[in-house]
Amino acid sequence: MLRSLPACLALAFGVQGCAFFKPSSVPAEVEVISEGTVCDAAGAQFALGKTVDERLGEEARGRAHAKVVRVLRPGQIVTREFDASRLTLDADARGVVTRAHCG
Repeated sequence: MLRSLPACLALAFGVQGCAFFKPSSVPAEVEVISEGTVCDAAGAQFALGKTVDERLGEEARGRAHAKVVRVLRPGQIVTREFDASRLTLDADARGVVTRAHCG
């Protein structure tokens, strides 16, 4: 038991140290953002009042520079996590887009 204690402590401190390691080649204040990682809903506002389909969704996604698009319909169960790279199109019961937003 005593022989394994130093190994366990070394492992515990090693893991703790790794948790705070940051590569020196990337300054802490630099945030890497590339196209398709941050949504801008302004680009998707053209879709309001139109019937949503795959083509409209993809065009809205592209104009909003979003990585993914989802369509939410009334009564649909959805996850509530925020995803800055996702465009969300809210549609009414007839499939008409009523809101375009990120998240």
